Amino acid sequence: MIKNSNGQSLVEYLIIVALVAIGSLSIMKVLGHTVNVRFANITESLQGHESKINPETVNSEMYKKRGLNDFFQGAGNDSSGQH
Repeated sequence: MIKNSNGQSLVEYLIIVALVAIGSLSIMKVLGHTVNVRFANITESLQGHESKINPETVNSEMYKKRGLNDFFQGAGNDSSGQH
């Protein structure tokens, strides 16, 4: 009997791609606002404006471990975290 290992390698590659995607999304969640502010400052400079937008600092609340009871806290525009 001949074993076909192509399916097994495909599953392994899919798991690696999924882990990289999850890591990238979590990094962008933490640093996304800062990157947006940097691009906004570049755009303002290219347009000749003198204004500068200050980014928020990344604090431990942005990347702490969460459970189901506070999963959506800070996800929306509501500053209280209640949805």
